[in-house]
Amino acid sequence: MKKVLFSILILLISCSDKKSEPQKTVTELEKNWAEFKTKDSIPKLLTLTLKKVLKNDFEIANPNEEFNRTDVIINDSIPTRQLRMLSRKSNTWRIAYIQGGFAKHYVYADCNIINDSISDFKISQTNLKLENNDSIDKYLADKKLIPKKVEIIIN
Repeated sequence: MKKVLFSILILLISCSDKKSEPQKTVTELEKNWAEFKTKDSIPKLLTLTLKKVLKNDFEIANPNEEFNRTDVIINDSIPTRQLRMLSRKSNTWRIAYIQGGFAKHYVYADCNIINDSISDFKISQTNLKLENNDSIDKYLADKKLIPKKVEIIIN
């Protein structure tokens, strides 16, 4: 009896419909936005460019960390920016963060990064809520978000 039950169990296990999740190909990854959740994922070249364009030290908090939201600085050891979205599709990178301080707003930037080179850097400030790629794509298509191209001169 035990042998029959054991045989049936083996048969059921071997015949089960076990589907593995298909692996994404390189072309699929290049067609879709890959999202990152931490400030450590920001490419060094993008950080350096933002420092140069904004003419200040680019310190940013992770999405779940505290930051100075208003112009009343209660804790000067925490940043005035909070990362809201960082994503990549092929060589194109996007970043959106909240800039605290007087008149809190979102800052959006995108660029192309290939090896050690950055190009097509664009940046915009807005009161629109920029939390994901779908909303950004919609605002760009509707011309509600119009990033300005910035020439980067390396000294």
